[in-house]
Amino acid sequence: MTARRDGDAEVRVARRLAPRPSPTSCIGVCVHVVTAAERAEGGSFVATPDHYLAAAWLPPVAGPSRWPEAVAIGSPTATQALDLLLRQLPADATLFLAGRDDVDAALAAEILLAADRNLEPYQREGVARFVEAERARTKQVIAARYTDHDAGFERFRARMFGAAAR
Repeated sequence: MTARRDGDAEVRVARRLAPRPSPTSCIGVCVHVVTAAERAEGGSFVATPDHYLAAAWLPPVAGPSRWPEAVAIGSPTATQALDLLLRQLPADATLFLAGRDDVDAALAAEILLAADRNLEPYQREGVARFVEAERARTKQVIAARYTDHDAGFERFRARMFGAAAR
């Protein structure tokens, strides 16, 4: 029975995914946030599945927004998370899946942590770890892409003040 449900979800999701961005398609992301594991619980081991976070922002035609319109967590596949997310959007909405650097997946995860009181402790811990890792990744990207280093100014400074170029 699970395979059939997964197959149905795949069909529903595939029907609503946009192959490219458009002014009328929602912008979405789907990321892995909790890794499958065996956890000790009440003196026995319990297997917990992978979990994925899916989030959607309104279409560009609605104007820019930092805040996602909807956020969902699903398991054991990304398709399940997307299926849950799409249920929160209008029935005729399409979704373009953007990359991690196109939207703020960490913000979506923080919203999930704040808004979903039904998260199990292991889910909450996994999502919090994702936020921390994503924020660290963002800091690395900023450090690599952006700098105030200007070679011309450094030469000018060295000439004017005798300071060594940094």
